[in-house]
Amino acid sequence: MYRPTVITRMSKNKITIDQLRLACRHVGEMQKQGVTENLAIRTLELFANIYAKLSMGGRPSPDHVSHYTLWSREARRLKKKKSNGKPKDMFRVEHGTPRRAFARMVLDLYNKDRLNEKVMLKIVEDHWRVAVVTLKEDQRLNKIARSTVFPTPEERWAKAGIRF
Repeated sequence: MYRPTVITRMSKNKITIDQLRLACRHVGEMQKQGVTENLAIRTLELFANIYAKLSMGGRPSPDHVSHYTLWSREARRLKKKKSNGKPKDMFRVEHGTPRRAFARMVLDLYNKDRLNEKVMLKIVEDHWRVAVVTLKEDQRLNKIARSTVFPTPEERWAKAGIRF
């Protein structure tokens, strides 16, 4: 089973449950004023992703391939073959559960008044995985619908033919 790493040092940018709740409330308030979900949910996406990253022992900085250890087989082969290449020209950081879908899960918990530390850590454990994939693998993911949510990230990657 996938277990979060315990953080031993507190980041200044650690997102709290109260801040997640505030971001969720913000989504609803923005939508009531006519803002599309696409714009209204962006802060929540960022907050939920940082919360998950820090819960898993990561850093709050923007995603980069060097931050992650889960690389697809194709990505590892390509990295060995073209060790001098620029990562942005060869790889993508891939969220096994798309960030928008993950934010919607958090919003759903908030709307059901179930957003708390225990439940949040459970959805991080069950749904938040990040891998490095090649551009070709990323294109295959796009074909199965970028925002499609599968029961687990591993099932989504398997559907796109990505092996680890």
